[in-house]
Amino acid sequence: MSTVFLVSGASSGVGRALAQFLARHGVTVIGLDRREPPDREIAHVHCDLADPGAIDAAVDRLDGQVDALANVAGVPGTAPVETVLAVNFLGMRHLTERVLGRIRRGGSVVNVSSAEGRHWVAHLAELRPLLATRTFAEGMRWCREQRPDRPVYDVAKEAVLAYTTASSTLTWSDGVRMNAVAPGTVRTPSLPEVERSTDPRRLARQRSAAGRDAEASEIASVVAFLMSNESRWVNGQTLAADGGVAAATTWAALQSR
Repeated sequence: MSTVFLVSGASSGVGRALAQFLARHGVTVIGLDRREPPDREIAHVHCDLADPGAIDAAVDRLDGQVDALANVAGVPGTAPVETVLAVNFLGMRHLTERVLGRIRRGGSVVNVSSAEGRHWVAHLAELRPLLATRTFAEGMRWCREQRPDRPVYDVAKEAVLAYTTASSTLTWSDGVRMNAVAPGTVRTPSLPEVERSTDPRRLARQRSAAGRDAEASEIASVVAFLMSNESRWVNGQTLAADGGVAAATTWAALQSR
């Protein structure tokens, strides 16, 4: 029986690098994306994370069980506000909960967030109403009626990490792990949009601490590890794949006390 991994956003950036990495290691990869991957070894199922109906149709097209899901697809903060929340959190959540019943025991879900989401604990009171929504539509209603003053990109990425932490306690009993990866800046086609939507001072601090931007392959290999059986005793964790930015920030804060 072949190993089957699902990868959202497999047509470009980190998602494509991940799909290529997995295919080289003998995994059957099904890419879930609005665009067909340029790589022939990657199967394609059309999926628009901004549309719950399209997500349902994509999952219905899948045949049988899978071994892991990587939620990599995302849009930068320059996209319309509702699109940012829909793709970066609500669509990811909807896809995950539709796929969970198809993941074999011992399988894995990996959610790619961002370094911008690492402060989710401090903002948990603000995030609770969003996390409490049960459907895509309820989440969009929250966005229209209760949207905070902070960038929705940050809110969505924080929600991904909070959701991962909470859901991992529920999926573990079914034999499915759930973890997250929080990258810093990554050299992908969307990097110019990320730069336009990020506070320049914050971006400069991150790059100063890390020394450079990550390559997509460097994030992909981390995601692949968390999808694999090699990480079978890792659950509910957020791995900061940021070149040490989070560590530098934490140490600086401790030094100032």
